[in-house]
Amino acid sequence: MLSMIILTITGVLVLFLGLGKGKNFILPVAGLGVLTAMWSYFHYNPIGDQWMKGMMSMEAIPAAFVGLLLSCTLLIIPFLNRYKLRGPGELGDFAGIILFAVIGGMMMVSHEDLMILFLGIEMLSIAMYILAGSDRRIIQSNEASLKYLIMGSFASAIFLFGVGLYYVATGTFKLVDFKIISPEIFAISIMVIFAGLAFKVSLAPFHFWAPDVYQGSPTLVTAIMATVVKIAGFGALFQFLRHQVMHTGEWYYWLILLVAISSMVIGNVMAFGQRSVKRLLAYSGVVQAGFILVGFLHLKDENSWMIVFYLVAYVLASLVSFVAIYFVESKKGSDDISEFKGLFFQNPFLAIVFTIALLSLGGGPLTAGFMAKLFVLYHAAGLGSPLFVVLALILAVISMYYYFKVINQFFTKEEEATSEWKLDWTYQSVLLLISALTICLGLFPYLLTQWIGA
Repeated sequence: MLSMIILTITGVLVLFLGLGKGKNFILPVAGLGVLTAMWSYFHYNPIGDQWMKGMMSMEAIPAAFVGLLLSCTLLIIPFLNRYKLRGPGELGDFAGIILFAVIGGMMMVSHEDLMILFLGIEMLSIAMYILAGSDRRIIQSNEASLKYLIMGSFASAIFLFGVGLYYVATGTFKLVDFKIISPEIFAISIMVIFAGLAFKVSLAPFHFWAPDVYQGSPTLVTAIMATVVKIAGFGALFQFLRHQVMHTGEWYYWLILLVAISSMVIGNVMAFGQRSVKRLLAYSGVVQAGFILVGFLHLKDENSWMIVFYLVAYVLASLVSFVAIYFVESKKGSDDISEFKGLFFQNPFLAIVFTIALLSLGGGPLTAGFMAKLFVLYHAAGLGSPLFVVLALILAVISMYYYFKVINQFFTKEEEATSEWKLDWTYQSVLLLISALTICLGLFPYLLTQWIGA
């Protein structure tokens, strides 16, 4: 609770700094606020246990998701400096709204009451609707915001319908210490709430919003959608299902399996013909969401580490990918795959880190993505699903095609010579750190798994 108060105060302060003469302090204050919130959450949180007892959990599993959420926000903040190019007045707005979105994400991953979950979803969603349409001068951004708003409203309505059924079946909004009055209505409520949350993480068949919204939104906002929103969504889904799975029947296993397979197949098929790299990565995100969902088979607290590990691998790779797309898009004016031709000869550093990120998304050896896929598929194999594991492996290999289609452009020379261009050392440092983490976790995954287990 104290960490959320700190982020709230920081967000308001950042908004006011954007109005005055302290615009150069916006990002340092935002970064310091996130660091302070992280310290208070893990080392000093006396308010949380007293005021939020029974509403939000301070256990180790939600803490892992909160830690990942705040760490991801810290990595994003330096790149917000690029918004100064549009005028310093907008920087405070963007930074403040992102901090409020993170507060909503923290509520989602820590909830023990469905009303807290709904409040968190709405805080995060409203912030993202605004950010998606923040590039007012581009019609695609306005379109993305409107589509996100309409589809998000439908998803919220579906979620609330599930909450209503849950209340009818249990007589409470609490996730713990409840009594099931009607098992049939309870089962339906779990499926309906699952559908509402599946929209947030773009699981098939609830993914239709993702390609258009990813492509139309400003690219740095798309990076937030692919990282912060995915962490919050899967954290909320885990926190909800971990308390309910013991009360479900065999249908739960087949629901998760069917949605996971559908996401992998549909995402792969749709990614093949894409020219826009942002749309390609949107469908790639659907595939990755399917793989993450495999960790929800036979869900137990002790299995949480593989879900967190996969999220870390995916977030690191996605952040580098969308930041790289942003810089190329700023230079060339488009995210069409042809604009990445010869990138290695124009900006070798960006081409190399982008290549590492795409290899990790595809599950290439020596990357965090490889170990993440290995962990979840080993988990599925241990549950007696060999056919599913074989299918998932085939789909993972197939996905390498469209990743290498992009990578091939990096190392293909253009007919006309183009001048080299470089990134600021700050951006290079952050991208280098993320790429190093991607390789380190591929070589030494126990460094993270031990921390999660602790």
